[in-house]
Amino acid sequence: MAILTGAMPVGAHAACSATAPGSGTTVACSGAGIPPVVATTGSTNVTINLDSTVTGSYVLTATPTPFSVDTSSAITNNGSLSMSGNGTGVANRGAVLLGVNNGNTLTNGASGTISTTSTYNDGLAANGNNNTLVNNGTIKTTGNNAYGMTAAWGQSNPGASGNQIVNTGTVTTSGSNARAASLLGGNGTITNSGTLTSNGKDAPAVYMQGNNDTLVNSGTIRTTGTATSGGSVDAVVSNTLGSSFTATITNQAGGRIVSNNGIGVRSTNGATTITNAGLIQGGGGTAIQGGNGNVTLILQTGSQIVGTANGGAGTNTVTLQGTGTASNAFTNFQSLTMAGADWTWAGTGTFSTALVQSGTLNLTGTLGTTTASVVATVDAGATLQANAANLPLSVTDNGHVRFQQDRAGTYVGTISGAGAVEKTGAGTLTLAPSAAGGNTYAGGTTITQGTLSVAADNALGASSGNLTFNGGTLQLGSAFNLATSRAVSITSNNGAIDTQGFKLTIAQNVTGAGSLTKLGSGTLTLNGSNSYAGGTNVNAGTVIVGDGTSASAALSGGGPIAVAAGATLGGYGSVTGNVTNNGTISVANALASLASGATGNFRINGNLTNAGLAQLGGSGVGNTLTVAGNYVGQNATIALNTTLAGDGAPSDKLIVSGGAASGASTLKVTNVGGAGAQTVADGIQVVQATNGTTTSASAFSLSGGSVSAGAYTYFLAKGGASDRTGESWYLRNTVPPKPVPPVVPPGQPTPRIEPPVVPAAGTPESIVEAVANAGTGGTSEPVYRPEAPLYAEAPAVARQLGLLQIDTFHDRQGEQGLLAENGSVPASWARVWGGHSDIKQKGEVTPSFDGTVWGMQVGQDLYADTTASGHRNHYGFFVGFARAVGDVNGFALAQQDLGVGSLQVNAYNLGGYWTHIGPGGWYTDAVVMGSALTVRTYSNDNVNGSTDGNAFTGSVEAGFPVALGGGLTLEPQAQLVWQWLSLGKFNDGVSDVTWNNGNTFLGRIGARLQYAFDANGVSWKPYLRVNVLRSFGADDKTTFGGATTLGTQVGQTAGQIGAGLVAQLTKRGSVYATLSYLTNLGGEHQRTITGDAGVRWVW
Repeated sequence: MAILTGAMPVGAHAACSATAPGSGTTVACSGAGIPPVVATTGSTNVTINLDSTVTGSYVLTATPTPFSVDTSSAITNNGSLSMSGNGTGVANRGAVLLGVNNGNTLTNGASGTISTTSTYNDGLAANGNNNTLVNNGTIKTTGNNAYGMTAAWGQSNPGASGNQIVNTGTVTTSGSNARAASLLGGNGTITNSGTLTSNGKDAPAVYMQGNNDTLVNSGTIRTTGTATSGGSVDAVVSNTLGSSFTATITNQAGGRIVSNNGIGVRSTNGATTITNAGLIQGGGGTAIQGGNGNVTLILQTGSQIVGTANGGAGTNTVTLQGTGTASNAFTNFQSLTMAGADWTWAGTGTFSTALVQSGTLNLTGTLGTTTASVVATVDAGATLQANAANLPLSVTDNGHVRFQQDRAGTYVGTISGAGAVEKTGAGTLTLAPSAAGGNTYAGGTTITQGTLSVAADNALGASSGNLTFNGGTLQLGSAFNLATSRAVSITSNNGAIDTQGFKLTIAQNVTGAGSLTKLGSGTLTLNGSNSYAGGTNVNAGTVIVGDGTSASAALSGGGPIAVAAGATLGGYGSVTGNVTNNGTISVANALASLASGATGNFRINGNLTNAGLAQLGGSGVGNTLTVAGNYVGQNATIALNTTLAGDGAPSDKLIVSGGAASGASTLKVTNVGGAGAQTVADGIQVVQATNGTTTSASAFSLSGGSVSAGAYTYFLAKGGASDRTGESWYLRNTVPPKPVPPVVPPGQPTPRIEPPVVPAAGTPESIVEAVANAGTGGTSEPVYRPEAPLYAEAPAVARQLGLLQIDTFHDRQGEQGLLAENGSVPASWARVWGGHSDIKQKGEVTPSFDGTVWGMQVGQDLYADTTASGHRNHYGFFVGFARAVGDVNGFALAQQDLGVGSLQVNAYNLGGYWTHIGPGGWYTDAVVMGSALTVRTYSNDNVNGSTDGNAFTGSVEAGFPVALGGGLTLEPQAQLVWQWLSLGKFNDGVSDVTWNNGNTFLGRIGARLQYAFDANGVSWKPYLRVNVLRSFGADDKTTFGGATTLGTQVGQTAGQIGAGLVAQLTKRGSVYATLSYLTNLGGEHQRTITGDAGVRWVW
């Protein structure tokens, strides 16, 4: 092929031929097999146009550059060109289109196709300054060191500058070290919106070397080859020639920079700014690699980096713009700047500083090698979002720090600045700042989701910062008080406080539209006015509205209040709103934590539906629960303290004002310091109905139906004895008379008649009947507790055991004739006795005993002698045991002769005697006996008592037999018995009980008619006897609680008849027995039937 050498006029057009065009010449080529066109050396403004019909194949050895221009010229190809033949190196390489010097524009059009084979054959090349290479079509090279587009050509002019490479088409290289785009020299730019692909070994797709180079990519840059030792298959390589130069690499939206086996973007030497809004991916684990210079990596919306971004040895920065997610590793970057709208940081980093200038940075990964190695700053208007494990330990927050905590985590870092902190996520975040002063951020704390746990107020930042509940929970890690300068509010999303087992006091007003839920077993004290409107749910633990220093505290928002089972609401303050209680309403010092405080009032400005406990009783008496609305009991309990004494005695009190009391509530009364006293008027008010309040007949009842103090039983009644008390409720221990109906003169209006006293449901039936049957006028009848007659009867039964144990000489010893021996310990005797006793006494409670009595004795004559004149003396002692067991009736619970319980008295006896028998058979018998007593009582009210006592009994008896003839003897008898009894003080759980120590006497006169005969070797002496007995002495007095003494009469006259039999079976042995019946001859009822049997043995 010939080469044209002729010159052409400037601006002339030339045919497409081998003739070299000169300056100003335009050459248009078309068709197949066109010759090479090479502009003359030094020519300018040459234009070579190859249309779409052009085809041409060229060989490097014959035609190194088939189409070339020199300076300020242009080549445009829309045809199909190919080139083959091997070059040998930089000095001997080929290019299909070439700009030899400066200012040229080489364009491969949209339909243009350029392909080369063999080595060192480039597609488009320029070797000067300010050249522009444009590919809108297809360029393909397959040989080694065969570049797709290159300036400076063959690296022969590395000092060139101002060159531009623009690719909108496809450039593909396949040979070793065959770059798709290569830019060398000073300032240069590569712009790619098409595809640049290098598939060969050690072949980067884009290579920039020089001073200040720029890459703008919105297309695809890819390498697929592999690297040999020292080689590179990085997709983009920027190699500035010195540290003072910079490279700018911009990967725009949609841009893809991918290396299958190498690094996506590599920067060496000078400073590099990499802006990514597309994909940068490395195949060897690294997507971006910096060099010795400083690297600024700017991530924009759409940025995706697959592989590690390694900043290299410089001072390196990552800047986030727009929105996106960074999920890869960042190494050797020192600072991160968030300047975008919304970024999620899911990767890892080695940053030492992080600055959030705008938008939201969601930190789900890590910024530094440890959280302690990073210092973060959040500017005003910006948000840093992280969890406890990811947030740097030092944060200057002038904007917003949001903890997105989906699982439990603890943050031990310190947050300062003028900004705010927010908790989101369903998990629990514990703020535990390690700094001595805690967190100091001043913008406040908002709890939006989940739980925020703190152990001190300063964990919530500066005390001037707000605390806002926006759907989340504040949890205590220890007890503390919230700073009084910290404003607290609850949004319509509501909030909760979980005290766990600790105490928290909020002295200031809690405001807002939402509701507050109390969780945890500890105590929350609200001492402010608390105007939040959404209501209160006490799900666990205790909420105190006003402690002892803050009686003006209130829940004033008016929302509903619910107290769950096991939870407590109370204090000295007030609540406004309807209250539903399934737990406990506790008033003032009834709260355990306020037990040392004074009594007080808790007020509910609304309705109270009580299905739990209203605990009014605390330390002392005088707490009041005021319900300014309706009170509805749903099987509720009201526990209160009362001084059980007389009318108007102090008591805790439920006050219902301006509403109605209904349903069913049980009053549980604890007696505090009351010894019991008669209530002759209204009684003791425990429920006060004011301001027109009405109460239903079933609204209140008393636990157990009654309560006791001292000698009395108190019952609950609706209405008092005085006017206008009919809707209030009282404790009383008397049955009042019915009011006398007024006499109304004709023509006069009928005056108001106060409703009668109505006993509450569950009141003992005997009291209900007594109230119903009470007459008009007169005085009130007392209601004694069942134990009153039970205890009052104990002395009489104890004395009766002593009398029956001593009894008479003939009951103990048989008959005078059996005492005939002399000497020391001459004889022994024993007897048993038993019977039934029914006795009744006069007194306030008319006690009676009906039961069995029995005993046994063993005696020993210690010495016996007979004087010369026939007088016999016997001296001896005995031991014994006696028991009385029976039922007791009396006046109790407003009913006469009411069965009140059972009584058991045991007597352990030791006695001595002297019996003197005269020559004619007359005798005197003197006995003294000491008894140790135990008394056990069992009342029908399940109140059991136990005490001990002592008794001394002395008896002097004499009899004088008169022989009547025929074996008959009539023996008049007289006996005087003295008794002293002392029963010990005890407390039965209701009150102290004491008795007086009294001396009582029994006188007996009687006669015994005896018949004597012998039969079958046995001496028989049957007899009959009759006695009149009179008891007298100090009356019994039983005192209850040191306040009420009940007297019981001792004096009584009784008659006794009996029969006996004495049989001397042998000279040594005798037996004897008696049977007696005793009944009253006047006064109260008495019946006693006894029998005894004895034996005497002479040694």
